[in-house]
Amino acid sequence: PSGTWGDTHRLAPWRALPDAATAPGDEPGLSGDHDCVLCTSPVPGLTDRAARGPAARYVWDLADRANSRWVVPHGASGLPGSPHHHDQQSLWLGGELAPVVTDFDRLTKESDD
Repeated sequence: PSGTWGDTHRLAPWRALPDAATAPGDEPGLSGDHDCVLCTSPVPGLTDRAARGPAARYVWDLADRANSRWVVPHGASGLPGSPHHHDQQSLWLGGELAPVVTDFDRLTKESDD
């Protein structure tokens, strides 16, 4: 097919509860195949939609925890409608990371109500 890799290779995560706000063709395009840093994996010859990929990426700085980074494919919340449901997706797709907050004075409980 013409176009970029991400035009046909799209994220297709399995969901126990379908997200009504996301139609199958609306999933983001991907940048990587199964042998790269941004690895995802479709079923070759069957589909270009990838249901497999890393559940999380972490980089731990053992000398200084404040320099540690992480990212998950969608967001820190699994609840559709939460502001954190897809808040890390653009980072995950771009191979970027978010800070890991380990300072208990900065951690707060948020409600998804």
